[in-house]
Amino acid sequence: MRAAIFDALAAEETPASAYDIADTVSKARGKRVAPNSVYRILDLFVSNNIAMRVESANAYIANVHPGCHHDCIFLVCRNCKQATHVDDDKVTDKVRAVARSEGFQPERPVIEILGTCAKCAA
Repeated sequence: MRAAIFDALAAEETPASAYDIADTVSKARGKRVAPNSVYRILDLFVSNNIAMRVESANAYIANVHPGCHHDCIFLVCRNCKQATHVDDDKVTDKVRAVARSEGFQPERPVIEILGTCAKCAA
């Protein structure tokens, strides 16, 4: 089941919800796969850096470099729904430092910039 869910996620061109993935896997298997099961597996993928969650879309993308443990910045296009993953340790380190200066213990900065990608803007 995990492999089927990862394959479905990796085949998506834009962030996919657990419901989207459940539908894809259900069709491929010929039997219904519950979204709750997909959510549990996606949570496992996220905790093991195999997938990343795009919070604003309540959706997931496969992590193309799972060995990398940077905090993520996503550029999310409102038109085509594409999410581009960017690593910028200077930005995320600053966000973590600001949180610590307020007495807050940051776990994972979530930085998402909504807008229009270059392809859609052209």
